[in-house]
Amino acid sequence: MRRFLILIGLEAYAVLLALYRGLGGVHTDEAKYLLDIPYPHPPLARFAMSLTEFVPSQEMVWRVIFATLLVQSVWLIAHMAKHFSSEDRLTLCGLWIFCASVMFQSGTVMMAVLTALQGLVFVWLLLKVESGKWKVENYLGWIALFWLASLFTAYQVVLYLPIVIALFWKAKIHPMHKLFAIGAPLLLVGMYVASNPLAAASFISAGEQNVGQSLLSLLQTTLKSWLWAGSIVLSVVGLLGMIKSKQWPLLLSFLLVFAFHITSYRVYYPVLFLPLLIGGVVAYPKVLRKPALLLAMQIVIAVYVFAHTELAFYETGARTVMRQVNQLPSNGVVLISGSFGHAWQYESRSPVLRYRPSLLSKAKAVVCLEDCLGVSAYGFYQIENIPQEVWIRKN
Repeated sequence: MRRFLILIGLEAYAVLLALYRGLGGVHTDEAKYLLDIPYPHPPLARFAMSLTEFVPSQEMVWRVIFATLLVQSVWLIAHMAKHFSSEDRLTLCGLWIFCASVMFQSGTVMMAVLTALQGLVFVWLLLKVESGKWKVENYLGWIALFWLASLFTAYQVVLYLPIVIALFWKAKIHPMHKLFAIGAPLLLVGMYVASNPLAAASFISAGEQNVGQSLLSLLQTTLKSWLWAGSIVLSVVGLLGMIKSKQWPLLLSFLLVFAFHITSYRVYYPVLFLPLLIGGVVAYPKVLRKPALLLAMQIVIAVYVFAHTELAFYETGARTVMRQVNQLPSNGVVLISGSFGHAWQYESRSPVLRYRPSLLSKAKAVVCLEDCLGVSAYGFYQIENIPQEVWIRKN
């Protein structure tokens, strides 16, 4: 009964975080996955999401699923720390639940969340093997399949490659079999990228994102990302644990995640640090000195971060505008002038096209994010009391 009540409490926490993230509407990157847009990531997860397009409130369903996976993964962490004292185990679980990246990235429909969870599984497998209580040879096929599935979920899972290499290298099998298990999935995902121009272009775009920024600025941003990921407390003790235990696979993966942040930082990447920080604490439990104080500090920092974070309780422009446009009885496409993301496509029940005067005869509405002069001459009138300039066809 005690575990059941904890499970229910954690799920309520996950649903609350998902509801908060859903207040503003779908953002561009989330829309890419929900609509199965063929970039930037491979197809496995986004294809699964697209199968639920017919489900009412599809967006919220996946927000709850992602939040549940991230929050309820604390049970895996508790299992990893089963040899801890009850106080230390509770502290480690609390450090996870109250870290900023869990609080603010739960409920986001982002591949980074799934990648972090996959990384946590690889860390769990590594520490199981390191403990000597688990023979990796008995599960090599399943691990290889999981590695393949992870790569075809999001490319960033390659940042945990040192852990995967360590897992297979400890197996008592022929070296060629090890190389095949590690390299074949990498080769397959490489072939997929080579066959998909949009995916290849996204790699180039990501690599060029931070061009022009100073190295000092990039280092400061990445350090803040690491500290924010674990709300300082888990960030520090996790890294100390990696260093003290000399867990080289974890340290190498940490350096890869750190370097990745420098080259192509996004606000949703800090969660990628989390599984490595947890692994560091599990590998060297002595970093949890005065666990009650550490957990209290984590909770205080969590409250501070939450209190000083601007909460977005307003809808995106795409949702506000498309709610009005979707109510129109007429048929036709929606034309948008200016730069717009896939969120507009997700919110619209009609096809969305870039504005061109030659398409006005087929349009039921025109959204002017930039100037689109002369629309009124084609039989359109402007809607009042709406954030964007929107024109709809006269009946």
